[in-house]
Amino acid sequence: MKVYFEALKKARVRQRVLCFLFLILTACFYFFVIVSFSAQTADESSGLSYEIAEKLAKFICFFKSDQTFADVVSLAGYFEHPIRKLAHFLEYGVLGALLSGTFLPVMKIIRSDQGKGRGMYRRDVLIVFILAAFDELHQYFVPGRYASVWDVLLDTFGSIVFLFFVYLIFDRKKT
Repeated sequence: MKVYFEALKKARVRQRVLCFLFLILTACFYFFVIVSFSAQTADESSGLSYEIAEKLAKFICFFKSDQTFADVVSLAGYFEHPIRKLAHFLEYGVLGALLSGTFLPVMKIIRSDQGKGRGMYRRDVLIVFILAAFDELHQYFVPGRYASVWDVLLDTFGSIVFLFFVYLIFDRKKT
């Protein structure tokens, strides 16, 4: 692995630019996947999250000896909203990690060469905030859906948490 990082340090500008373009295109593709989920009507979106909640409820009720269908339905209804919010948190957390270049070792070298590690994380959080606001605005025009400032804040918080862990794992100075 050390040899790999040394080779990346010596990479030409063209190779670094290609890696950066790959990173941006991957993040753009991932964001368009997020937007496609937001483009679902309210019924489609609720159905998807309810299916996941129902599977979780069936799994939990499996361990209960006297389970009924009403127990599963009740528990699934209880889990649906938290699952939706967890999805917001995770999908924008991953987007923040993608934007930081975590998954491309060459980006770590570019950050260390420029000495802008923390500033780049702030930039990534700001970009995720803007993208989340755009997504919520887009969602406002989808039948049965609404835009929520709280979702934008949750999305941004997801990126902050993920980027904090990225910072701890990759960029923190070892003492």
